[in-house]
Amino acid sequence: MSSRWLNMLEAHVEKGVLGATAVILLVMLYAYLVRSPNRIAYGNRELGPRELIEELRRDADGLQAAVRGATAEEPKVEQFSDKLKAQHAQGIFAAGAGPELRRELPLATTLGRQIVVPGLEEAEEPAGSVALVTPLRPSPPKLRTGRSLAIREQVRVSGAEPAAPAAAAAATQAPKPEEVTWVSVAAYFDKEAQYKEMIRAGYASYRAKAYVVGVDVQRQEMQSDGQFSEWVDVKPGKAAPALNLPPPVFDEDTGELVNKDELRQAFAVVKEAQPVLMQPPFYTVEGGDFWDTPPLAGFEEEEEEEEEEPEQQREGRSAGHGRTQPPERLSPPPVVPGRPGPPIGRAGGGRTPGRMGLEPERGEGRQAVGGALPGRSAATDEAERKREARKQIRADLKEARTLIGKKQYQEALSLAQRIQSDAYANAGDKRKAKEIAKVAQRWLERESGRAAARSGQETMELVTHPESGQPAVWFHDDSVEAGKTYRYRMRVKLWNRYVGRMRVLKDPAGARQTVIAGEWSLPSEPVTVAPVSHFFLTGGRPTDQSATVDVWRWQKGRWFRERFDVSVGDVIGAPRRVATAEFDEKGNEIRSEVDFATGAVVLDLRFDAPVQERRRGKEGVFAYSERSSTVLVYLDPVDGQVKERVLIQDRRDPKKKQLEDEAW
Repeated sequence: MSSRWLNMLEAHVEKGVLGATAVILLVMLYAYLVRSPNRIAYGNRELGPRELIEELRRDADGLQAAVRGATAEEPKVEQFSDKLKAQHAQGIFAAGAGPELRRELPLATTLGRQIVVPGLEEAEEPAGSVALVTPLRPSPPKLRTGRSLAIREQVRVSGAEPAAPAAAAAATQAPKPEEVTWVSVAAYFDKEAQYKEMIRAGYASYRAKAYVVGVDVQRQEMQSDGQFSEWVDVKPGKAAPALNLPPPVFDEDTGELVNKDELRQAFAVVKEAQPVLMQPPFYTVEGGDFWDTPPLAGFEEEEEEEEEEPEQQREGRSAGHGRTQPPERLSPPPVVPGRPGPPIGRAGGGRTPGRMGLEPERGEGRQAVGGALPGRSAATDEAERKREARKQIRADLKEARTLIGKKQYQEALSLAQRIQSDAYANAGDKRKAKEIAKVAQRWLERESGRAAARSGQETMELVTHPESGQPAVWFHDDSVEAGKTYRYRMRVKLWNRYVGRMRVLKDPAGARQTVIAGEWSLPSEPVTVAPVSHFFLTGGRPTDQSATVDVWRWQKGRWFRERFDVSVGDVIGAPRRVATAEFDEKGNEIRSEVDFATGAVVLDLRFDAPVQERRRGKEGVFAYSERSSTVLVYLDPVDGQVKERVLIQDRRDPKKKQLEDEAW
């Protein structure tokens, strides 16, 4: 910029600033002195700031005075009880009491026309108002396992008849007892909570009752690394009720339900068979383990108190390096030559008098009868009587167990009580009879609430939770392998109360399901399936580096025992011919071969190894002490794991005691 213009700007800048200041001053004078303040419309007036504040203060004071002086009006409450009483006193034909009703119903025609009273029929739910409810998950399952000699008969539901070919085949082939290894899976299902869920989902009250169709079960198998496999579906066997439910069939043109009557009949069968569908009965057991309710809450097994071993006996075994005397052989009394006694009848509940009146009636107890037959000594006659009595006691024990399996508990109880009072019954016989009597008594108490047979099907009282009343549901898995470890989960299947009713469902596809499967329960605790054999360490000999084991083998509904000496590298057990406690037509005892091979391989033997022993002290308190004992290390062929048996623990093993009690 040239100096000329710069000089001109410097000469006139002060004049410009003074001019701008004058303009601002004039504007402010006009705004604050000449022009009036801003005014606001309030009510019907325009008020300035000061006037507006005064007006608001006056209105607030007036409102406060009105509130303080106001009085509340007394509410008028209508007496609904008097109104209801008056309505009912007028009767159902009074005007305005409800839908108009005819005072006389028309007569039905000869074809049996249905009489419908308007207003009293089931109301149809609004279209698209109901959402199907998934059945709730049951409680975590409880398990019971066993091995039985049972008759596999298909559990059927009354009204659901089998197909003609299957019925003909069942009629021609009588089922025979077979060895069954089983696991029963049971859980509680909260029907009351299910009802509430259905009501919340829009179910009509008369459709909100849950009807169980059955259960689905899955299991996992424990592998050699201690991990469980993937979940696998358990295929229902003959212990699951046979029930074929038809699917809904719709007309392709009109969308109407075609097989409505068929579905109605199937639903009637499901309602009638709820006890069998929820709690199917087990097979008829003729030997082995009796079935009992799995240990659900309220049905837990009572723990038996551990018996304290006498100190003298414990010290004696300790001095002998854990060696024990051989157990009493499971052989019957000596057989004395002579022809067998007469047959024994059961119709009168006692024995038929024996030959020459020497066999008394079984009642409060049999007494040995003196006197000998001509030409025979008293000792010979007594030996023959004892042999016949022992033979009969074994037959009676077997019969009592069979009666338990046939659910004839009163007859089994009476027979077991007579065996306990028999003079010829030894301690083992009485122990077995006592166990049978206990089982029979427990089932008699449980079945006291059963109703009489109705329509050819027994209506029994459901097993329920003792406090909440929730019913139990269970499933019998007879496809397991002996000795393996499993865990289970379960879900409940319910009858779809809206099958075929597309219009009222939010999702019409749900009307095409006859059965709705629920949510899976939490997994159960693992259970080891009852094995076909057991073995227990009974002694050790450091001198020749060997040990003695008792092997128990289950065959034909009975447990047999045999003793073996083993060393490192040996396979425990081998086939042996043993006495079966059964007799042929001539009275000779039958011997049969039993395979005692366990497949377990001895890997190591440790003598005088330090182990912890648990003993019951005063007031039920357990005390632990370190002792020396023989330890046998072996490879289990069932799961491939390395395990061990300890001598001092095997002596008190509850399973060993149970086997000794059940041995025949």
